[in-house]
Amino acid sequence: MQTPSLNPLPTWLFWVWALLTLATLGLAPLFDYDETIYAQTAVDMMRHGEWVVPTANGMQFFEKPPFTYYMMDLCFSIFGENSFAARLPSALFSFATGMLLFHFGTRLHSRQFGLIAAAIFLSMLEVGFLAHAAILDAVLNCFVAASLLNYALWLHGGERRHALWAAAMMGVAVSIKGPVGAVVPMMVIVGERLLSGNLRKLLVDIPWLTALPLFLLAATPWYLMILIEHGPGFLYEFIWVQNIGRAMNPMQGHGGGWHYYLVVFAVSVLPWLAVVPWAYRQAWRDRRGDDALSLLARLGLVMTVLVIVLFTLAQTKLPHYISSIYPGVALLLAAVWLRAAPDDIKASRMVRMTLVLLVPVALLLLAMPVLYPWLQTLPHHPRAVAIVAQHITPTAVVSFFGLLLLGCLVWLARQATAARLQAGLIVTGMVLQFSLLIGVGTFVGKLMQAPTMAMVDVIHQQPASMPLYSYNLNAPSVSFYSGRNYTQLLGAAGAKELKQSKPPFMLMLRSESRKELPWLSGLKPAIEQGGFLLYLMKEGR
Repeated sequence: MQTPSLNPLPTWLFWVWALLTLATLGLAPLFDYDETIYAQTAVDMMRHGEWVVPTANGMQFFEKPPFTYYMMDLCFSIFGENSFAARLPSALFSFATGMLLFHFGTRLHSRQFGLIAAAIFLSMLEVGFLAHAAILDAVLNCFVAASLLNYALWLHGGERRHALWAAAMMGVAVSIKGPVGAVVPMMVIVGERLLSGNLRKLLVDIPWLTALPLFLLAATPWYLMILIEHGPGFLYEFIWVQNIGRAMNPMQGHGGGWHYYLVVFAVSVLPWLAVVPWAYRQAWRDRRGDDALSLLARLGLVMTVLVIVLFTLAQTKLPHYISSIYPGVALLLAAVWLRAAPDDIKASRMVRMTLVLLVPVALLLLAMPVLYPWLQTLPHHPRAVAIVAQHITPTAVVSFFGLLLLGCLVWLARQATAARLQAGLIVTGMVLQFSLLIGVGTFVGKLMQAPTMAMVDVIHQQPASMPLYSYNLNAPSVSFYSGRNYTQLLGAAGAKELKQSKPPFMLMLRSESRKELPWLSGLKPAIEQGGFLLYLMKEGR
């Protein structure tokens, strides 16, 4: 077996990632729907002093437990109610996950392993995107990783306290996003022990009398408080609708075929995709090993397969649903690489494949300002057509990041040896993240949120006492950025209520909904942009 000659990666790579992430969190506005619904829920809880029952736009919002809302509220209290503060928990917990990989990797094997695993994790494309998203997954993934890393340290060192920490971290994960916080780590643990052939011994060794109460203590307080306050109605909404319902039926149009998460995985692990087939073959070959590297590679292997299968069977699909696997992928890649790095021929092939995948991305960014008029002709859905028809175009900033990425890829082409490939891919991953997040992300954010931000500007100019209605439109960014809640009206009953409402009031809706309100005919909207309308209904209309 070949002995790799790798030097530990410098710690400053972590801090470069952290500083660049913090510097770019607030460049794009929060996106409807997911980012702003969570941010608005956190704002509502803070403004109303209601720390048990989450509300969004003045209405009860039982989709998720409030752990992450508390983190957002802490950031809002320090930095104000803005996109930077809303996304800060995701950035900090993403970085914390990297630090967990470094800490536990060092204890389980060596400082070199910890540095490599953490750097690989932080360089994956999806990790960078989740660190810039005001959603719950980066926070959840940190505690899922903490549970599994404590489990690995317990198996490796035999110290009972790590088994208890694993149970407690699993409980915290449940308090962040519900049953998935326990389902994923338990499924991975059972799968790993089945693959190693030691499941029965594990079941005997678990300190159940201490671990189970610790898990319940960490997992259940909020559920018990809200159950006492709201009774079984909460259980129906949270368990049946938001968890079982999402598994049985595609909700809000978020469906996909059997290959959905294979495509998501392939894109999410960039720039490591060319390394993945080799690494997973190596991990499968050594799946029965009993040393620390075999254990960590086995955890990553089982985690990847079982999580992708689990969420493929679920009917509701979103890219971030499988994001808990990326710490496991980083462990697997680092473990396999330290055991036996690819030879120079394989390394050269991996570089060439990475260039084939990423050079077109760099060229597209470079040419974006020139190609955009053609790209505007591609969408056919009316809402997408209305968004791209706005007078908002990409600037030379996008081209600059395309040039930056292209320069990095030229440099990577010179790292086609086993000794240099790893560091080359880590640097390339970080450049790829920031080229897309800053170059494309800020432009897309401005394009997508321009209509709602235009409505917010007009709403700010109206008296605070003037009601705001929304007809068949749920845009929590309007509520978050305007600082006022709106009354959402739906269907025929909502149309009738609107017609009978006395002005003055404001009304926002999508362009396609205007035909359902014929009494608006002849009235000029204050805002008509990107498929969104805002009317100011005055006295005597």
